[in-house]
Amino acid sequence: MWVLVNHILDRIRLLPVLMMAVALLFGLKVDGIRDGVSQIRAGVLEAKAETPAKEKPGESGAEALAKEPEKPSDPNDISTMSGSEVALLQKLVSRREELESQSRKLETRETLLTAAEKRVEERITKLKEIESSVAALIERFDKQEEERLAKLVQVYESMKPKSAAAIFDQLDMPVLLAVAKRMDESKMAEVLSKMSPDAAKRLTMEMAQQKKLPGSAS
Repeated sequence: MWVLVNHILDRIRLLPVLMMAVALLFGLKVDGIRDGVSQIRAGVLEAKAETPAKEKPGESGAEALAKEPEKPSDPNDISTMSGSEVALLQKLVSRREELESQSRKLETRETLLTAAEKRVEERITKLKEIESSVAALIERFDKQEEERLAKLVQVYESMKPKSAAAIFDQLDMPVLLAVAKRMDESKMAEVLSKMSPDAAKRLTMEMAQQKKLPGSAS
């Protein structure tokens, strides 16, 4: 019985040692697991750093670049042009500026020409108005003059030939001609026979000359 008790006591004494051994073993396993997890995590991070951002899982870098759409080239980007293309572009720009300058000059000239034509048309219109006014005044004057001469003719025709002849000898030739052309021919002949020879001669020559002129009033 004491042997059994002693055996039990021995086991009891070994129990703390076993528990410490188990705890130590468990600690070692936990540390190992932690180290493994840390290594796995470091490997994942390193793999992510080496993998391109746009590369999909299961897709190589070459395939990702092949699938990536190419950016369209900008025709206005001078950096992508050759020297001859840049020189040609500069010539085209210079030519366009020259054409635009000529176009502006032509527009300015056209504007000035239009304004000048407008002023000329306004002046022509004004001159026509003045011409119409002058023509109306001349017509009015001619009518008044004709009325005045008609009255003079009536006066001279009603006078005795000798009295009329005395007045005719003193009249200026333009007035004498105007009155003589409008008088009755028979009465004018009587007055002419009573005029002085020199005055009658001059009047006769002027009247003959007036009849020879083309377009003269009879």
